[in-house]
Amino acid sequence: MKKMLMMTAIACVAVLAVSCGNKKRVEPIAAIEAYSDSIYMVNDSTIGDLQTYIYEGMLPTDAGIPANYVLTINSYGLNADGTYSLTESYTETNGMVRTNNDEGQKIVMVGMPNDSTAIVYELISYNNRPRLRLMAEGDSVLHKVDKDLKRVSQDVKHKLRMKR
Repeated sequence: MKKMLMMTAIACVAVLAVSCGNKKRVEPIAAIEAYSDSIYMVNDSTIGDLQTYIYEGMLPTDAGIPANYVLTINSYGLNADGTYSLTESYTETNGMVRTNNDEGQKIVMVGMPNDSTAIVYELISYNNRPRLRLMAEGDSVLHKVDKDLKRVSQDVKHKLRMKR
């Protein structure tokens, strides 16, 4: 009986302290834990696996020379931000073959003035190389575009095609 009275008194003091004290809403610890667990579970189930997409083809370089490109994109979906690695090979006017390798971040931009559904991947180099912008044509073809999002070349050969 004594224990029961003591526990009731402690509960009353706690309720009185909360009701008379700060008027901020106090969330019970158990509810916060349950809330954060449910958020974690939702986010965890929607992320998916890291995917690798490989594109190959010919695009003009900044100097206008046609070059062979191999672009590897790693992201949690094709239209999600991620990382990339790029190999660019071309033959200079003196006959020497030049190969450039680059890595960086892939940013997805959706929409442009004339097409709200257009998807453009902007490749931002970790090595401070100029940004490369590629417009998606469906899920399997990329075209190089300039800073105004216009195709750099109208040649049908100048595109990257998805390999896997």
